[in-house]
Amino acid sequence: MRTERRNRGGRNPPPRVRQPSASAARDSGNKNPVFSTAKPVPGAGKAVPADGGAPGLLSGLPVGLQLGGLDKMTLDAFSNPLARIGADSVNMLEATQYVRSNITANFMKLNNLYRENWVVKRLVDVVPEDMTKNWYKVVSQLSPDAKKQLSRLERRTKVRSKILEGMKWGRLYGGAAAVIIIDGHDEILEEPLDLDAIMPGSFKGLVILDRWCGISPGMGVVRDISDPDFGMPEYYNITASAIGAGIRIHHSRIIRFIGRPLPYIEQVMEMYWGSSEIEHILSELEKYDNTSYNIAALVFAANLKVYKMEGFDQFATMPTEVQRDLYNTLTMMNWMMCNQGMQIIGATDEFTTHQYTFSGLSDIYEMFMLDVSGASGIPVTKLYGRSPAGLNATGESDMQNYNDSIEEKNESELRPVIDKLLPIMCMSEFGAVPDDLDFAFNPCRRPTEEEKKNIVQHTSGAVVETFNAGIISHKTALTELRESSDATGMWNSISDEDIEKADSEYQQPGELPMPPMPYMSNANFSEPSAENTPTADGDWNEANVNRGPDGKFGSGGGAIGGDGSEAENLEPAGELEAGGSSTEAFNNLMGTEYAGVKGDAAVDKLLTEKQGHVKEAFYREDVGGVDLFWGDETAGLCHIMKERESRGSSGRKFAESLSDVVEKGVAFSGKDSNRLNIAYKGSVAVIAFELRGTETTALLTAFRTKK
Repeated sequence: MRTERRNRGGRNPPPRVRQPSASAARDSGNKNPVFSTAKPVPGAGKAVPADGGAPGLLSGLPVGLQLGGLDKMTLDAFSNPLARIGADSVNMLEATQYVRSNITANFMKLNNLYRENWVVKRLVDVVPEDMTKNWYKVVSQLSPDAKKQLSRLERRTKVRSKILEGMKWGRLYGGAAAVIIIDGHDEILEEPLDLDAIMPGSFKGLVILDRWCGISPGMGVVRDISDPDFGMPEYYNITASAIGAGIRIHHSRIIRFIGRPLPYIEQVMEMYWGSSEIEHILSELEKYDNTSYNIAALVFAANLKVYKMEGFDQFATMPTEVQRDLYNTLTMMNWMMCNQGMQIIGATDEFTTHQYTFSGLSDIYEMFMLDVSGASGIPVTKLYGRSPAGLNATGESDMQNYNDSIEEKNESELRPVIDKLLPIMCMSEFGAVPDDLDFAFNPCRRPTEEEKKNIVQHTSGAVVETFNAGIISHKTALTELRESSDATGMWNSISDEDIEKADSEYQQPGELPMPPMPYMSNANFSEPSAENTPTADGDWNEANVNRGPDGKFGSGGGAIGGDGSEAENLEPAGELEAGGSSTEAFNNLMGTEYAGVKGDAAVDKLLTEKQGHVKEAFYREDVGGVDLFWGDETAGLCHIMKERESRGSSGRKFAESLSDVVEKGVAFSGKDSNRLNIAYKGSVAVIAFELRGTETTALLTAFRTKK
């Protein structure tokens, strides 16, 4: 019989919900005061602190979950006891456990693996080497000489190799550090590094120490939230004799290298270091090594020899002396087989061999290789040095993913290192840090020459096309070209002064007062005169137009000459017939050869002699030597001088610039394969590979693209 207790009103009292006390909350491991002081807000279903302050970390949860359910767990999972599958079932899968190996703490094992296992050495070394392979470039208005000065300081102090060493030991041991060595700071190592206290030439490089045999963090942490090392150790103690054991160094003079980052609680347990890169790969590496050793052992059993002897099954029951004699006999037979290549057996005995097949082992071996590669994040082609396997396999996609990961690591791991070092090096070299000091990492993958050509063609071509359409100004075009230098590898010599001097006005469509861009075909460079440059249909003058006997315009697509005629028409059609053979016409045009002069001296020689030519007066890597000849009014230096003077310009001054135009200019092709145009600072030189029917490499003409 159940007895019900009722209140005075005849109804059951409402159930009493037992709230946990503050002591109970502490006993359950709850350290957040919100749980002990929170009270429910009527109608809101949320908990807030008793003092009306901000909600706690779990204040967004219902009150029942915050208070009454702290000691409960959710244990819903799939289980089928009859089939012995699922959670809490008795089977081999559920018996799997993951235990903590903590190989990072096993210093000797890490050393042995790195020294004796080539795969481990590759796992540790490959990534840092690729991260520092193409290094970085300074992005600043520093002069080229100043940038070279910084580069020389890096080489002199071996900054690059020291950073590479620190990254390697960080990956192997889980932690390493570099101590920044500054001359004259021996007595103030415990003080924060002040850039103003760095004297010229005082930066002496880095000293690399690993976490086990060189440096250890102190007990305090950085409390300044604006410090990049906030939450990290404030001081480090030197335990190696490289600098001096027992020295205490401020964190601003330390560069940290860690291996694989860990959650915060694990990081604290590891003294604010990371874990070794080998730790999460070791299980896969053991499978790979054991498979490799077992396959190697099978090689010795590839050829099985079987010797059948009558009565051998009674060998164990024979007297000891008989067993010894039989054993000696078999041993002698084995020696004779190995040394003499012969086998002696009894008349009733049999000797046979069996070959072992290794089919399928290579697939198993490669499977473990792929597991190691996947665990390390390094492609098989890079880690093992193997070429891609399979039909149409190139490995490009794997390497692209790998290069992307390297660039990501550069930004997250290597950038803080350079950010700390670069201002120190600038203070040591220049005594100041440039306001616009910055740097950018060079791409991990270097493009091929063909890829560079395509990049230049498309990028520079788009700028020129937009400029010719009148959409952007000359100044904007130069700015865009310089910004594209990272991708093209060109135009980085365009300075702020060049851009400032450029025309900021928009040009009419079709005009091109800027230097021509490389690889741009169909470019039409001219220095038009007022009488033969129509600006509207009403200004057309048929008398100024060259037409053939059939009424058609002249053909050809070479550069426009300085007189407004096409470069192909620089050689009158009837001159060859008048001069006789092509060789004779060419020799008459060249005249006397003058030797012993090059460049500007060759120009001065022909300006003085006003006849003759100089072999290989100029030189370019793409075409080799370029001849300079005086020529006549249709081609050569004589033609160039007359055209400049006819326009009221100094022909001699323009001629003196020909050496720079030819040797320093950017080459681009036109429609005529026998001509090469070279542009430099508003001037264009035309190189001819055939003249008067004779093969040559000579300066045909040159002109300005803008008055």
